[in-house]
Amino acid sequence: DGKNVYESYVCPALMAVNPLGLVPALDHDGKNVYESYVCPALMAVNPLGLVPALDHDGKNVYESYVCVEYIDEVFPSSNPDEDLMPRSPFERATARIWADYITKKIVPVFYRLLQKREQSDREAAKNELLSYVRRVCKAMESLSDGPFFAGKCFGFVDVALAPFADRFFVLKHYRGFQVPSADEEDGAFSRFHVWWSAVQDVPSFKDTRQDREKLLAAYQRYADDTASSEVAVATRQGRALP
Repeated sequence: DGKNVYESYVCPALMAVNPLGLVPALDHDGKNVYESYVCPALMAVNPLGLVPALDHDGKNVYESYVCVEYIDEVFPSSNPDEDLMPRSPFERATARIWADYITKKIVPVFYRLLQKREQSDREAAKNELLSYVRRVCKAMESLSDGPFFAGKCFGFVDVALAPFADRFFVLKHYRGFQVPSADEEDGAFSRFHVWWSAVQDVPSFKDTRQDREKLLAAYQRYADDTASSEVAVATRQGRALP
């Protein structure tokens, strides 16, 4: 009552922000929005017209990871070790650094790989994406024994990376991209596979996964470079993503 989440089926941030997954106790009314201009209610919550956005008793919150932190603080776990953000200021800063890395490095090249038309550009994007995933693997190895990014519990950085790792199958389908197996590349990506196996068993993650065929159909527009979303237009023009 008094809690509305505006989301889009194809939006990866849905998996991060959807309170049904992050906070099972939060009863909310999910508003599935494909085009912001047809939803005045969304514009009232986020004047930018972007999802996800949260209306919590008349208090409007938007921007993906701002929503995640808000939900984590307003609806904390009974077990502090299970909160998405750690209690230590340094550990919180580290989590934000790596979530920002994922947002600024992995996410843009994900879309570039889908939208680029020249094969040489696609190959360059594949190599760039693998280099970013490799760096995340090294960070995981230095921070914890896993299985998650920072230890035994699913956390903030896992929330940032999981939706896009879940969509790597889209890149494989349209562009032949895949993360090397644990035995390839001298084991450089073995930590990724340990992480990914653990993520797929997280109940909140499983609850918010979308149908594979529907996602492939939705991303067809990006693979054809005909998508008109703000993300697609920014990628096409070489601008920072909104």
